[in-house]
Amino acid sequence: MTEKLVTLKLEGDIATTGFHVLLEIGEEGARPDIEAIGSLPANPQLLQQLQKWQDSYRLLDTPSRIQPVEITYVGSLHTVDACQQEAKHLDQQFKTWLQSSTFASIDQPLREELSPTDTVRMVMRTTNGHLHHLPWHLWDLVDRYPKVEIALGTPTIKRCEDRETPQGIVKILAILGDSSGIDVDADRQLLETIPGAEVTFLVEPQRQQITDQLWEQPWDLLFFAGHGRTESGAGTIYINPQESLTLDELKYGLRQAIKQGLQLAIFNACDGLGLASALAPLGLPQMILMREPVPDRVAQTFLKYFLDAFVAGESLYLAARQARERLQGLEDRFPCASWLPIIFQINPTLPKRWSQLAKADAAPVQPHRFRTIPKVGGLPIKTLLTISAVVTAAVGLLRWTGGLQRAELLAYDRFMRQQPTQTIDDSRLLVVEVTEADVNTYGYPIPDDVLAQVIDRLLPYQPHVIGFDIARNRVTPESGPLGQHFQQQDNLVAVCSFGQAGDANKSGIGPPSSMPENRVGFGNVVPDPDGILRRQLLFAQPDTTSLCTSRMSLAMLTALHYLDALGIQPENLDRDRLQLGAAIFTPLEDRSGGYQGIDSRGFQTLLKYSPNSDIAQRITLTEVLSDEISLESLETRAVLLGMSAPTSNPTEYFLTPIGAGKWPQETLPGIDIHAQIFNYVTAAALDDLSVLQTLPAWSDGLWITVWTLAGIGLTVKPRVWPGWLLSLGGAVIVLYGTSWGLFTMGLWVPLVPAALGLVGTNVGAIALAHGSKTASHNNDTLNNSGKAPKPS
Repeated sequence: MTEKLVTLKLEGDIATTGFHVLLEIGEEGARPDIEAIGSLPANPQLLQQLQKWQDSYRLLDTPSRIQPVEITYVGSLHTVDACQQEAKHLDQQFKTWLQSSTFASIDQPLREELSPTDTVRMVMRTTNGHLHHLPWHLWDLVDRYPKVEIALGTPTIKRCEDRETPQGIVKILAILGDSSGIDVDADRQLLETIPGAEVTFLVEPQRQQITDQLWEQPWDLLFFAGHGRTESGAGTIYINPQESLTLDELKYGLRQAIKQGLQLAIFNACDGLGLASALAPLGLPQMILMREPVPDRVAQTFLKYFLDAFVAGESLYLAARQARERLQGLEDRFPCASWLPIIFQINPTLPKRWSQLAKADAAPVQPHRFRTIPKVGGLPIKTLLTISAVVTAAVGLLRWTGGLQRAELLAYDRFMRQQPTQTIDDSRLLVVEVTEADVNTYGYPIPDDVLAQVIDRLLPYQPHVIGFDIARNRVTPESGPLGQHFQQQDNLVAVCSFGQAGDANKSGIGPPSSMPENRVGFGNVVPDPDGILRRQLLFAQPDTTSLCTSRMSLAMLTALHYLDALGIQPENLDRDRLQLGAAIFTPLEDRSGGYQGIDSRGFQTLLKYSPNSDIAQRITLTEVLSDEISLESLETRAVLLGMSAPTSNPTEYFLTPIGAGKWPQETLPGIDIHAQIFNYVTAAALDDLSVLQTLPAWSDGLWITVWTLAGIGLTVKPRVWPGWLLSLGGAVIVLYGTSWGLFTMGLWVPLVPAALGLVGTNVGAIALAHGSKTASHNNDTLNNSGKAPKPS
């Protein structure tokens, strides 16, 4: 079985010129496979017979839904038999016309290409009103193919964006208009029994009530029962005994309803073709109309048969055909009842089945098992902005109190581990490490004369600077060669260590006594409470009781000596910032980035670890003394000398963001931490490596606010729950990718607070929309629990 779309485009006039006909045949959703052209001759006799039948039909003595004051009852003169006789003549003349030789080029391809098992939508597109009134269902082609149904349409088509249906329920707006002389209560009872539908009834409403409903919430199906008429091509509906409307007077509300997903309108009223002409420009996908005045009983019976078939799973077209054909059982009392209903199609796409209306993204045959999320578009913009403001404030407060600090630091660590590899100039630094093997050879602590020999070995090659990261606070010039080196070598810098302020027993470790203060740097670092070293302390104000009085870290002092040899001097800027070459270092405050309430004394910055393991050349103390390694390149380098022996020097190992992500975790010795700081500072000054910064507090807040508003935006279009999760997950991925990209460029933005804002506003808006919808539904149920009033 194949689903096919057949389009017949007819241009011309039935009375004088005849019609030029263009045929297109193709599978649903695809371009036409076959095109053919033909014509139908002018046939003024057929037009006269159509008018005779219409006159005969309109004079029947039946209670119809045409506007009451215009019905003329002359039952004895125009009997049912007379109407049926005129209908028979029209049938014969119409079929003869379709057998015209010039139409064979249209008729024959249809019979050749269509199969009785094919489900076929056949749309007659024309602006000629006479063709709209002809009984196209009497074409013998329709009898031959039981799954063909003919619809009317305009020559121009309007493709509309497909809208999803929220909540897994078909929402129906049922307008029960002026019921004078007819029984619209029967229509209401039919609608109330539809499974899986939420029906809102407007009983003899005012115009404003209809407009408000069309604007305020999305609808899938619009239904009208009551009196109607078409005059001069314009359709009119009577919404209450005193008031009538053309659909042009509801244009803006109808356009909004279509924009929000209205798929189908059923007008169970007379002369519906005039209504179609008003709705066509708005792009309503499908309409079901009555072409002529419709008896009350016929309108109710068609509605019942159509809903039974459509809700049971038939396509819109086949449900309409079944309901139309079943009206034949009423034609002994209501002649030509099966001629009246017609589909009017604007959007060429395949109409949705009931299961697809009930559940967005449903498969064509099998209903989808997922429900949709509520649509928040009906919430006032003020409410949406309030949700965003509340979530932003809540996230900001939680962040301010430190509730997000741990999560933000873990996100920081992940970003640090995910940095792209860098091109490192390892010719700047030589690390001389004292390993466990060196300790086993020379003893612990390493003797002063051994360290003096190392310096003697390095000095002839004139390195720019030697950073000495081994405490030797008791060395004096009189104690031997090492003390003399400390006193005399301007390119040798030594280390000291701060103690604990206010504790005389922990006053730190001083520098070598013969060392000038400007060549001493402190070796202290500032690990976070979780033991991970993320910040670097470049400058500090030591306590007055400390034995270490240096204001500059050993790594920074070594880097400045190295840069000075290359002609780069530090420059102090406003707001305590420091410039080295093109790099600008900004000190952290107590609330910077993910940090909330840290001890920010001194000049601290974020330490941007290199993802590369080879940031410097490394040799051991033994290798230096063995003369086995050439040191010729030292004249362009800095040297760091320190301990890396894990057994002899266990307290000088630190956890880093990169090492914390490994299993088992890896720590770095202090000498490697100094090497990382040296590499970071010099690469920023010489290679334009981005300096890792944080946003000002106001920018942090703006960033979070933008993403909370994005969370609102994600809910404007309703989706099924899996689709919603995918869209929300996609937004979080975009947020993560953007934050990571900015991190690689040197900017640490709030990922975790922004993600909470994004998800929080998204979920909050949906929850509020769901609550509002539930309350509205409960109110509608309460307000409409009674039956529609009987017409007076």
